[in-house]
Amino acid sequence: MPLTRNRIRAIRSLSQKKVRDELDLFFVEGLRLVRDAAESAFDIPEAFSTAAFEATPAGGDLMRLLRTRGADCRQVTQRELSQCADTVNAQGVLAIVRRRNENAGELMSRIAAPSLIVGLDGIADPGNLGSIIRTCDWFGAGGIFLGRNSVDLYNPKVVRSTMGGIFHVPVVAGLDLPRAAGEAKDLGYALYVADPSAELFDADVRFPERSLIVFGNEAHGVSEDLSRMADARVAIRRYGAAESLNVGVACGVLLSAHRRSHA
Repeated sequence: MPLTRNRIRAIRSLSQKKVRDELDLFFVEGLRLVRDAAESAFDIPEAFSTAAFEATPAGGDLMRLLRTRGADCRQVTQRELSQCADTVNAQGVLAIVRRRNENAGELMSRIAAPSLIVGLDGIADPGNLGSIIRTCDWFGAGGIFLGRNSVDLYNPKVVRSTMGGIFHVPVVAGLDLPRAAGEAKDLGYALYVADPSAELFDADVRFPERSLIVFGNEAHGVSEDLSRMADARVAIRRYGAAESLNVGVACGVLLSAHRRSHA
């Protein structure tokens, strides 16, 4: 049965934050992201694919996995899928995914030492947030604290930019970050703030067993409240003439330094 206009409109509306918040759902597109979702603990109520996609070996395997997971799988035309999708060229499959609501306290209690949590204070660009989540996935961060002044975690551009990392790294979204940082310190976490004006450099830090590293807004950095709470402010040594470093790149440098501390 073809998708109705109302159903297409409802799926497409998940590109809007207010609809995602109301329904507690978001969507992912393409073989890689849908497969990562299917292999994760996220619930997937529905999935849509074209006949051509399901006829491929990888597509057929994925749709069987989704059905095993309990998803209501429907075959649609390429035109219908394109009308639902957020990208220009729909990739043959789209899944509706239920958001996971992580708890900061529970996350901190279950991460085995050496444990690393990344805090994000006012990250505004969806691509930067997605890149940071992907970087945290690469370096095996235990989790991410996303401040409520940051871009929405389930923004379609964020989800795509994570390259599947959103399904691998626990993210606690919508946090009062100074409060969460205080709770982390009470549990023995050392709080580090990334600050280009700091006099302590990444190569000189020996990160302890429990670390919370906070990265700030692309233009304004970390808030004063968090800076005052920090056990240390850390900079990345500059060797060239560039005035600033992208926050996603900075995250990668400091997470690499953290890994070296525990090699």
